[in-house]
Amino acid sequence: MSIVVDIDDTLIETKHRLHGVWKVLLDSEVSMEDIETLSHGDVFMKYASDNQKKRMGDFQQRFWDLLLCEDERGYELAGLDRPIADAAEVLRVWSSDSRILYLTGRLEGTREFTLSQLREFGFPTENTDLVMYHSSDFSRTRGLGTGPTLVETRARLFGEITKTHRVTRVVDDYPGYFIIYSVQNVPERIGLCISKKYTVKQFMDEGATRVVHTWRELLD
Repeated sequence: MSIVVDIDDTLIETKHRLHGVWKVLLDSEVSMEDIETLSHGDVFMKYASDNQKKRMGDFQQRFWDLLLCEDERGYELAGLDRPIADAAEVLRVWSSDSRILYLTGRLEGTREFTLSQLREFGFPTENTDLVMYHSSDFSRTRGLGTGPTLVETRARLFGEITKTHRVTRVVDDYPGYFIIYSVQNVPERIGLCISKKYTVKQFMDEGATRVVHTWRELLD
């Protein structure tokens, strides 16, 4: 049996990293409330100067370079990440009888950093798998032309996982991915609703079988 778990904002909180990215990008203090509630595009439009808005495409690419650590400064900002309470404890319990597969939008080039971060925060890394994206998967998101959407990439990678693993449970913080897990008939599809951007209803409407607000609820 295997359990698939997302990383960013499911296991590891990234809002402080995002705060740092916006500071570097715009030289402006973005409120944590806006980071937690607004889309990236809306944050840019609210805080960017008129001159910065004229170069939106350049800033869009620079944003993703920093967030995805394709710019070396991104690793420094990733040092602001923090583990989400109780997540490591739950995964250690689950890993006693199931294989943990981390499925993340982080790039393949950050594999060693990501594994080191997982270990630092107490997450199991022995007898686990780490499935990651590639830079080309973000071409459309970065505004660099055609390419797969992030949902299409997630669907492809998750489909590959199910060819070789019997996935019995998945945990994710983004409602839009749950249609993928539903189509693949994963028995337990758990939505972690800790972001102010989403609601329990959104998770359930997209195919979640259960929605929790903390990892502690999953120790029951």
